[in-house]
Amino acid sequence: MKRNRRFLAAAVAGLVLATAGCSGHNVPDVLPSTGDGEKVLYLTFDDGPGDETIEILDLLREYDAKAVFFALGQELAQQTDLGRRIVAEGHVLANHTWNHKDLTGLDTAGRKQELEQAAELLDQLGSDSTCIRPPYGATNDEVKDYLSADGMQEALWTVDSKDWTAPGVDTIVSELLRAESGDVVLMHDGGGDRTQTVEALREALPKLADQGYTFDTVPGC
Repeated sequence: MKRNRRFLAAAVAGLVLATAGCSGHNVPDVLPSTGDGEKVLYLTFDDGPGDETIEILDLLREYDAKAVFFALGQELAQQTDLGRRIVAEGHVLANHTWNHKDLTGLDTAGRKQELEQAAELLDQLGSDSTCIRPPYGATNDEVKDYLSADGMQEALWTVDSKDWTAPGVDTIVSELLRAESGDVVLMHDGGGDRTQTVEALREALPKLADQGYTFDTVPGC
């Protein structure tokens, strides 16, 4: 049943559509479903590694939680030991481009440079993930075709924790607690001060665990 759940969630998580908030982050129209009664959330972290990545990893380990870290190449290059730790602890280390450029505004050569330079570093650190999260969630048919031709797949989200706005710990906790089984949750471990993210996780993870949730890597990544 777990294998079937992963297959279904992977198929649905590949659909990306239509709505966009002020952040420019696209939200899939259809939520992934576990399909077998299990309660699972898919936690994801963008823009790192950053100053709070170690604390986030420690918290995830405490709750036996796995996540996907969509790393920026320019940040990862400065903290390769953290990249190796992410992989060694059973998380997924995935591509968020080299320096967070909007892929929809680049030509083919520009996309190649942004993605392949980061991919080479990920490979050196032991990651074999083919998932890419486009910066800002910005995508179009041209970007999708490019990624597909290069053997990569987009991985967006269904719940935005809003932590990138630094709205306060209570707001982030509220967003996390409203997530439903099968949701892909957007958070950040880099790109600024993420102490609110750490404190929100410290509060939300035990509550979600008490509700019976487990935390796994995004299917297909």
